[in-house]
Amino acid sequence: MQVNITARHLDLTPALASYVRKKVERCERYFDHLVWAQVILTVEKYRQVAEIVIHAAKMTFRSKEESIDLYAAIDLALDKIDKQLKKHKEISKSNRKAKASKISKLSMPDTGKIPSLKSDENSKHMISEIKRFDVKPSTVSEALDEMELLGYKFYMFLNAQTSQINVVYKRDNGSFGLIEPEM
Repeated sequence: MQVNITARHLDLTPALASYVRKKVERCERYFDHLVWAQVILTVEKYRQVAEIVIHAAKMTFRSKEESIDLYAAIDLALDKIDKQLKKHKEISKSNRKAKASKISKLSMPDTGKIPSLKSDENSKHMISEIKRFDVKPSTVSEALDEMELLGYKFYMFLNAQTSQINVVYKRDNGSFGLIEPEM
């Protein structure tokens, strides 16, 4: 796994870089297919911040922690990543055991046209990015787990029970919502 370390407002010593690499590489004990990690260490006036992002084959794990000691912030952030990796490993194990039927992959008809980034000619709104991803069948609880694991505010998935695209989201009051299409 490739580990990129960025230091902001501090000099990255070889000892600190070695400590970070050793700690981050221990995450490979959960998954063999971790691709790369980005570690951003920031020193501000009275706090030290460690932000860690680890990219796996189809997943991203991230954590950001702060402390008065940089080494403590690194340890806290890595503990959070460890919990995420353990949780994902348990979820994927249970999913493999529970899969009894396969749902055919959704496909969009290929029109051959590249979509315009502007929504229409008279609109002042501009789409700056288009994301494409594989939609995998899962239950609502699995989608909520995945959303929390990634730290997202919403998560789109293919509902295994209804075979429809659904969205789960976190509400302002801390509860969760589910968007189901009506056809």
